[in-house]
Amino acid sequence: MLAPKGEAVEQLETFRAMNTRVDLLVVADERPLLPFMEARLLFDQQEDRFSRFRAGSLVSRLNRGETVADPWLDTILPLALAAHTETGGLFNPLVLPALAAAGYDRSFPGVHGGNPVPLPPPDPRTAIERTPAGWRLREGQLDLGGIVKGWTADLAAAHLAAAAGAPAMVNAGGDIRCIGEESPGLAGWQLTIDAPEGAAAWSGVVTAALATSTTLRRRWKTASGASAHHLIDPRTGLPAESPLVQVSVLAGTCRDAEVWAKAILIAGPEGLELAAARGIPALAFDSAGHRMASSCWPNDSHLRNLPPSP
Repeated sequence: MLAPKGEAVEQLETFRAMNTRVDLLVVADERPLLPFMEARLLFDQQEDRFSRFRAGSLVSRLNRGETVADPWLDTILPLALAAHTETGGLFNPLVLPALAAAGYDRSFPGVHGGNPVPLPPPDPRTAIERTPAGWRLREGQLDLGGIVKGWTADLAAAHLAAAAGAPAMVNAGGDIRCIGEESPGLAGWQLTIDAPEGAAAWSGVVTAALATSTTLRRRWKTASGASAHHLIDPRTGLPAESPLVQVSVLAGTCRDAEVWAKAILIAGPEGLELAAARGIPALAFDSAGHRMASSCWPNDSHLRNLPPSP
């Protein structure tokens, strides 16, 4: 049934980018075709810029030893370096050699084999350098997959909301950025987190960002027949051996939520303790389905507004 003229409803656009499903939602009385197209184009452009699987990307050029001057790098690399510092090194953008050794050396649908070996990445604060001519890598190789998707969701949601003049939400494979109210008086967007076995584990009103990371999906068999996954522990240079299998984080930006979800998942219960000390709401599940959370995870369905990070 069509909504009466002038009545706002959720308008949805769905596509694939960055090897995941992306949902764009706007609460408006008509479909915002141009803002949807522009947000979709942004995801395509970001993949062109930052995919390590595209030979002409900024990341691939840096990994080949080039010095690259680009305003997008001027934004994302300082954010990646800050994330490394804030997480105590649990986020490290130089894990690519370890990922490749484990078998993740091509786009995920084709991943198989590999031989994980300890390849701890270098410290990005000294390995990634901004020279007068541009950015370069002094050592190591770059993979920004743990931060770019959330960052792009932030950019796309902000553009959608501004261009459509309406509340907007972007869900990029579980990295979610919300702006405005889904319905009058709600003070955000009603979202649900499913436990690993599929049952709803939490439902609440999210005012900014929510990201979920898991080791249960992007898995493959190595050359020896062992199981590997895509989250590398920078402390060992191997796929993380955490008892946690799923972590969700609430934050002021999707970029921060994505980074912290992965960092906590890698570190396990110690990561939850770090999140609690930093005031980061996190909800986690272990392989037995046990639920645990940082002390600031909300128990009810109404969350306070989380201001965006600078």
